[in-house]
Amino acid sequence: MPLAQTGLAVGSVSRFLAGILTTALWNVPPYNPKITVQRPQADIAPGTNTSPRINLFLYEVEIDGAMRNVALTPGSQPPLWVVLHYLVTAFDGLGESDTPESHDLLGMGMQGLLGVFDAAPGLAGYTALADNPEPLKLTFDQATPDLLSRLMQGPDDKFRCSAAFQVRPVLIAQPQLPSGLQLIGVNYLLGKKIGLAGVHNFVLPSLGPQLDGTQPSAVELGDTLTLVGDYLDAPNLSVNFGSAVLTPGMQHRQALSVVLDGLDATKTSAGNISVSIRQQLPNGPAISSGIVGVLLLPTIFSMTIVAITKVSAVNPNVYGTIALTGKLLGGAGDYVEFALVQNGAVILLLDSHDPAFIPPSNQTQQQFAIPEASAIAPGLYFAVLRVNGQQAKQTFTLDMVAP
Repeated sequence: MPLAQTGLAVGSVSRFLAGILTTALWNVPPYNPKITVQRPQADIAPGTNTSPRINLFLYEVEIDGAMRNVALTPGSQPPLWVVLHYLVTAFDGLGESDTPESHDLLGMGMQGLLGVFDAAPGLAGYTALADNPEPLKLTFDQATPDLLSRLMQGPDDKFRCSAAFQVRPVLIAQPQLPSGLQLIGVNYLLGKKIGLAGVHNFVLPSLGPQLDGTQPSAVELGDTLTLVGDYLDAPNLSVNFGSAVLTPGMQHRQALSVVLDGLDATKTSAGNISVSIRQQLPNGPAISSGIVGVLLLPTIFSMTIVAITKVSAVNPNVYGTIALTGKLLGGAGDYVEFALVQNGAVILLLDSHDPAFIPPSNQTQQQFAIPEASAIAPGLYFAVLRVNGQQAKQTFTLDMVAP
């Protein structure tokens, strides 16, 4: 496979999948859908006649952690092995994605994608994929409401029922040829044969740091995180916590601890964080462990009722604004949920911050507005905050009674 062409592999996967669906569905009455690759949005105004359509949307390119250190040839620099995450969304003849007709198309599209990489001849003509060293696999994922809400947010987008799948592992390699192995017993700097003087025994002290899990599984900023595995007492170790690089404290062979301080809140949000251990070798390169997930929680310091008002003199229900301070309370791109709970039941759930409030980049403040249309009965409520699906440990009791 020409390594120079692997830079086209991502686009080739999209073209290949679109071609598979086009071939399978172009003459399937009564729909005969066309296949597009773009954001999942209607091409026309609702109610206008158009062709039924199945849309593919590549929403994430992820590094394949299981193959991060797999090289094409022994001793060479590993290439990029990536996982491509797609959404499949169907539109009926009126541009709607939530009708029985669009559901027919969605099921047909899912059926057409089953087992597409089982037959190697199906990749003929796709040079960037045909000789992929590892067999390509297509597996379906959960398309949860949280995922779809994050991908389809904005004034011009709306929630559209979709299916999700991934394709892995897709190779992206450097175009340069690997350097050939030199002969043992030759000094290439002096141009002399030196025989056995050129033979050296190289012994690796270990296979590098091995990471099996963490304790605890959920942490806040400032907590101490313990990583469990093997060979964790090696020198020159660092911890990759998301995009942050942390220096370990206590180390012994099967455990290592690190304090979650100094993280840049403008680059790190609450959620499921990927954690790995990296060892810098004396001769320049580095080796990394596998990846485990850690739940990073928001922290609430205070919760204050900024304003509260009765609906009217005859309607005692109240609405108003509630302000929070803390850490990792959510930025402009995070999914936040604020709930008021009474007698074990959620009475009110707000899934966006106050439109009049701009969250600071360091995520130390947050604000929610209860609209008049969602006014609640006066009384005591427990207040709960979740950011990117992770719930703060701290809850507050709010006395929602207008003066």
